[in-house]
Amino acid sequence: MTFRRASLAAFILAIPAIVNFPAAAADEPTATREFEIRNDRAYLGGQQVNLWGLRCGNALHSEAITERHVRNLDNMAAHGINLIGVYIQGSNAGWPDPQAAANGFTRDGKLRPWAARRLEYLIREADRRGMVVMVGLFTPRKDQEFYDEAAIHRAVEETAKFLRDRKLKNVFVDIMHEYNHPERIDHVIFREPDGAAKKAKLTAWFKAVAPDIEAGVCPTENSGTADSYPGMDVRIIQKKMPIPKQGFAVNVETKRQDPYQNDGVFNQGNLDDIFADCRRYQEAPNATMLFHAGFIQGITNLSGSAPHAEMGGYGTSSHDRGVRFYYDWVRDHVGRWEYPKHVPVGKESGHSE
Repeated sequence: MTFRRASLAAFILAIPAIVNFPAAAADEPTATREFEIRNDRAYLGGQQVNLWGLRCGNALHSEAITERHVRNLDNMAAHGINLIGVYIQGSNAGWPDPQAAANGFTRDGKLRPWAARRLEYLIREADRRGMVVMVGLFTPRKDQEFYDEAAIHRAVEETAKFLRDRKLKNVFVDIMHEYNHPERIDHVIFREPDGAAKKAKLTAWFKAVAPDIEAGVCPTENSGTADSYPGMDVRIIQKKMPIPKQGFAVNVETKRQDPYQNDGVFNQGNLDDIFADCRRYQEAPNATMLFHAGFIQGITNLSGSAPHAEMGGYGTSSHDRGVRFYYDWVRDHVGRWEYPKHVPVGKESGHSE
């Protein structure tokens, strides 16, 4: 062996083992805690829980991005955040290319192995911290990539089977985000007319395979399609839609206040609107919200480093990009998350150290 090769070998052996990549899926998976809805309230592992969330629509975009989200779960929990939302068909990728998100399904509806692997990794790491994951299937940015309705049917069943067989139960499902979008929806099953029957059909496909996993469909705000339909488990809404008084409601996409072209920068009016949403959902015992920001969801953006799993700065300028203010609000007004309860700031959890 030459000196150069010997030196290189010695250098490699000296590198500390600091990176913990996800292990291969076990042949006999262990079940996670189970998410349920009882009497219009959220339960996890049999315990009633108060959920506060983040919309991380493109968290499955790459191995590195999924890893960044996993590494920030502890910080989320420390600030009271115990729910994240991800999409197998990636969401709006922002600026400069809104279509740049990855698609976890093939054109004929197969669940791609990389998407399944990243999703299970994220779900199990969330479960270790007593957290819930909203799994979104389809989005208006990607639905046109399916061949036909048979491919959509297959994608629904493959996802349901994957979650069922891998015993990933700390989840609920948004089958189609922004149902009836007026500009970007291609397949007729995702559009009015007869929306209630079509949503029920999509949900029945999923529930036939995974009857114990809660599912719903998110309407597009102000598009003329309803936020309830026969067979839904979770009542999914978005943006400024009113909080329903019946059912367990999840706003999976609060109104985004930062443009993708200048992500992570907010003015006082933006903050006032965000905190008003926080107060509305804090006062609604049957509802929760996934805070949405270009800083969190977009890919690249003006910041050049999105999507951000990290909270970043306070969003006061281009040198302070971030959503730390939301993390701090939840921690200060709700408490840090220690399953199954939030612990108010300044109080001990009672858990042994």
